[in-house]
Amino acid sequence: MNHIKRIAHGDMEALGILYEAYKTPVYRLVFSMTGSRVLAEDITQDTFLRIQEKAGTYRHNTGEASWIFTIARNLTYDALRRQRRESPEDTDSLLQVPSAEGNPEGGTYAFLDLIGNLPAKDAEIVSLRILGDLSFKEIGRITKLSADACGKRYTRALNKLRRDI
Repeated sequence: MNHIKRIAHGDMEALGILYEAYKTPVYRLVFSMTGSRVLAEDITQDTFLRIQEKAGTYRHNTGEASWIFTIARNLTYDALRRQRRESPEDTDSLLQVPSAEGNPEGGTYAFLDLIGNLPAKDAEIVSLRILGDLSFKEIGRITKLSADACGKRYTRALNKLRRDI
């Protein structure tokens, strides 16, 4: 029995195992989308609460990682939309990434600075591939694109990043 099915049956040990396996990749993905440590921590926790809530709706042909990252992605977009509604005059600062200079987490911020120059969908694909370690097929399930389209967008995005460096 897989972890999500066990969670659907109330097995909290399975939720703990899933949390340990996915907390860091989920956090990294959300952080890459928000640029906010606090928001990324909150959304990461909310992701696992949602997994516990919705485990009974999981379709086993979806793939565990795809399902988890889809939940994290959707919660992130919801949070960003909420922030925009609450602070409409400050929408530009919501997606600005802190500078890497003088920051102890410079590597993380440097990655965010790089992908910040990509179109949103390409940045998402690069983040899912690199931070989530997902296949193009899994990324396609999440983004509603074909695996082939994800691979092509990923390659083009990396080429653009190489040119910009």
